[in-house]
Amino acid sequence: MIEFASKSELEVALCQQIAQDLKVAIERKGLATLLLSGGSTPSGVYRLLSEENLDWTKVSVGLVDERFVPADSPFSNFKLLQETLGQNAAKNVAIHPMVLNSKDYDQNLKEIEETYRIFTDPDVCLLGMGPDGHTASIFPNDTASQNANSNESTLLSNTNAPSEPNLRITFNGPVLRRATHLYLMITGDQKKAIFEASEQQQLPIAAFKEALTHTFYTSAS
Repeated sequence: MIEFASKSELEVALCQQIAQDLKVAIERKGLATLLLSGGSTPSGVYRLLSEENLDWTKVSVGLVDERFVPADSPFSNFKLLQETLGQNAAKNVAIHPMVLNSKDYDQNLKEIEETYRIFTDPDVCLLGMGPDGHTASIFPNDTASQNANSNESTLLSNTNAPSEPNLRITFNGPVLRRATHLYLMITGDQKKAIFEASEQQQLPIAAFKEALTHTFYTSAS
């Protein structure tokens, strides 16, 4: 765990690390794939990342997970990425939505299972963690989430959140865990304690601990 004195210091360091990883991937194979989590916690990282000088036309950005809502919903992670990452130097970056069919939950999953194949082996992935120990949209006490955390036969799953909007879409655990660079960002003493006790309490994030490249942490929230 890499600890920072402030959230702003963490954001700068994490931004620089992600940018460096993307540059290396582009140099190595001509393109890079980046999976990002939603929520307010990492939004500052995305704003900083939008200013990084790299060839954004060679980066494909996908979502770690999403709420099953239209793209203009205030709950949409896709909307968040458009408004934070999709500006400045990165204004032309390709951000791939997870909701293509907002009328049919099951059909949507089939459609994005096809469009999201470019993220089968992601170069960089950023995870967050909720106060219940969930990561991505893999929640405790949800059978669909338990299956998603171990399912290797598909990329994505529909899962159920304990709070509205309940209908979620998530990458399955095995895909996220095989990212070349897998980072976790957590803030606050409470989340640190939850993370450290996650194996004992059998929380979803525990399945990711060994796969993490680094955990970026600050006690400041």
